Amino acid sequence: MRAARLRRYKTSLRSVLIIRYSALGDVVLATSVLDPLRERFPDARIEWVTSRAYGPLLEGLPGLARVHRLGRGGVREAVELAVKLRGRFDIAIDLQNKVKSAIVARAAGRRQLVFRRRTPGQAALALLGVDSPVRGPSATQLFADVLRPLGIDRPGRTQVALPADARDAAAAALALAGRPRVAVAPGASQATKLWPAERFAEVADALAGQGASIVLAGGGPADAEPLARFRAALRAPVAGDLTHLPVEGLAAGLASVDLLVACDSGPVHLASAVGTPVLAVFGPTSPERWGPPPPGKAVGLEIDCAPCSNHGDARCPKRHHRCMLDLGASTVVAQATAMLASARR
Repeated sequence: MRAARLRRYKTSLRSVLIIRYSALGDVVLATSVLDPLRERFPDARIEWVTSRAYGPLLEGLPGLARVHRLGRGGVREAVELAVKLRGRFDIAIDLQNKVKSAIVARAAGRRQLVFRRRTPGQAALALLGVDSPVRGPSATQLFADVLRPLGIDRPGRTQVALPADARDAAAAALALAGRPRVAVAPGASQATKLWPAERFAEVADALAGQGASIVLAGGGPADAEPLARFRAALRAPVAGDLTHLPVEGLAAGLASVDLLVACDSGPVHLASAVGTPVLAVFGPTSPERWGPPPPGKAVGLEIDCAPCSNHGDARCPKRHHRCMLDLGASTVVAQATAMLASARR
């Protein structure tokens, strides 16, 4: 019955609400549904619910009529937004699948589509601490799979808006950085996804020796310690610093560099969305799921226990963290050098 009802909307959708408010990388990856929706329903009005911090990344995107921002007000704020949006949309696409997103989706959409990363059985096992990593498909394909009842089965490109003031701030931050510019983002949201900051410094020093300008990237709360360790180990001068900028300024800055070297983190997806090649260091998480699209590349060690997690953990389950600690800087330097050479050609 539900499928039959949704088939009716394949040609008659006039209003769509997308909900994805966290985290940074997931919000950027979720923008891959915009182009397919616009192509399938060219006359539909599409709106989005996201967190206040990420609103500037979405406002102004082609085909997105309005962005609604959620703060950190918890369920009460979600209820207030749900009352405001009640019954306004033919369909609400809940790509978050949390309590707050469900409150808004059920009130705002006459029908709902909900993103489910796990089957009910997998979700039950996850509550018991058993969360086996999934190598594929890509995160963007998972979001596209939510839209299959609407006749959409493939993701589009990821995209973010670059406001004029963000571009100006990024240009000022990079004013002294010559070409090629290599941004380095040594931070990550989980400890097991961190490659040693000192290795990042080795990579940066080697690339600076080849003539590259080194730019600092990142800046979220979890990035403070890795950035401090990176600065302490770095011998090359820092030619640009994007870490003090808001997320839209970071995106604009990444759009103005030639390569980003990073862990599996939000900046990887920001850079990919603005067309900057990314070299991402992977260990506990799956590059097939989270890795950058071409011309970006993922680099890591092929060991039996990796990947071991879908999102990274606080501790290595094997207590050796070999996937990251055994990966030498020379491997990353070689890949980065080849990518810069390819970009020049």
